[in-house]
Amino acid sequence: MDYNQQEGIHNELAAPNGTREYLFEEIKDHSKKGLLHVLYNKYLETLGESSNIILPYYNEYIIDKKDIIIINNAEDAERIAENHIKKTPYLKPFVYESIISTTNTEHWNIQRRFYQQAFSVSNELKKIIPISNARAKLSMNILRDLPRNCDGEYIDIHEFFLNETMAQLMLAMFGFSNEFQEETNRKIRKAFLKNDTFYAKKFVSSFFKELTKSVGPLSNYMKERNKFHQNEKELIGNSLIFPFAGHDTTANTLSWLIFEICKNNNIYTKLQKEVDIFWDTHDENNIKYEDLKQLKYMTRCIHETLRLWTSIPNGTSRELICDDYIIGKNKQQVKLPKGTYVQIPNWTRHRNPELWGIDVLVFNPDRDFEDEEIYGNFGLAGYNPNTSRFSPFTFGPRDCIGKNFTQIEMRLILIHLLKNFKFTLPKSQLEKYNQDTISFNAATLSPRNIFNTNLYEKKYGMYVNVITREKSKL
Repeated sequence: MDYNQQEGIHNELAAPNGTREYLFEEIKDHSKKGLLHVLYNKYLETLGESSNIILPYYNEYIIDKKDIIIINNAEDAERIAENHIKKTPYLKPFVYESIISTTNTEHWNIQRRFYQQAFSVSNELKKIIPISNARAKLSMNILRDLPRNCDGEYIDIHEFFLNETMAQLMLAMFGFSNEFQEETNRKIRKAFLKNDTFYAKKFVSSFFKELTKSVGPLSNYMKERNKFHQNEKELIGNSLIFPFAGHDTTANTLSWLIFEICKNNNIYTKLQKEVDIFWDTHDENNIKYEDLKQLKYMTRCIHETLRLWTSIPNGTSRELICDDYIIGKNKQQVKLPKGTYVQIPNWTRHRNPELWGIDVLVFNPDRDFEDEEIYGNFGLAGYNPNTSRFSPFTFGPRDCIGKNFTQIEMRLILIHLLKNFKFTLPKSQLEKYNQDTISFNAATLSPRNIFNTNLYEKKYGMYVNVITREKSKL
């Protein structure tokens, strides 16, 4: 969509007050402070919660004078995401031609069909549950021995989750040795955080070496794929995106879940009771996929966390592959030409009171979820839980390929965690930030560290008091 075309639809779509230059600088500033999702909600408070809005396109690494359409109408969001699978190029500077970033739809389709097999619940994921469960059990000793703060009271549970989700990914999905995991875990996470391209390239080199001798499902498929093509940008991109996306969003979700249940004793007690009942009838060394389906309230807690603190607040962005129509500010159909950039955020729909009710900002696992949003209340299933208002893994067909692994992994970590420990929030964790400023949106939604005095600094953390439970066998 060229600039003249963009100007032609400005009158038909909602837009915040201010010149294009002012809005661009406002978006740029909020992006750097990790508050873009908060800014979008601010716009919608005046324009209407379900409004599709037009904004200047901002990307720190891509110079492009296009505008972008932010799709907040639920029906438009679902349809556009499902029908227009071409991504905008905003991720290519980071992860090249990976499965998540390639703008060539046929190239994406080839990768998706191939790697989908590595994440099959029946064929692959059920097999690695013993590895994942063993690591979850071991991690309880790691948590117990973590250093407390200077007062000897609390720990950074977010750092613990980052370490453990990366360990789970490396050990279970890649089949890497524990020695390699321990050597690279923290280093590669720090490289991601600081955008350290030097160490990232160094990691990719060691990653390939470890890959050749590993037999995890993802390793096997990456090695097989490498035999048939020479696309270096795809190989490097996937060697970066699988480790990052495979641990970061899961760690964030677990951190936000602990944060929320610690604020509500009734919810905490109900979840704790479900976990205790689970352990009354299960051997901690022999957990199966079907067993996890019994944790129905845990599913509600996880999905309510994914709603309120959605892992990817910005959602997905797409380039329209053909002309299409969306709802304009006067409820009329507005034509968007082929090539238009659109963004389909999760945050605005997940916190839209028109879709969820007046208690939309309240953490309530017992809210009236639709069947598709919580697996029909069967506890767990191998499909994408989504509706037009709820899309934590975005919409198919270009949804999160690792969604089933993360659902298994979170449950395994939580059943061991809640079995062995009780958590509370220190006063400082509750009072430092408000609901708007406590999160940092750097594509994924991390908790902002309470010791961070600079809103522009990417410093994350979630602090909790940890008490060993009397029932614990540690």
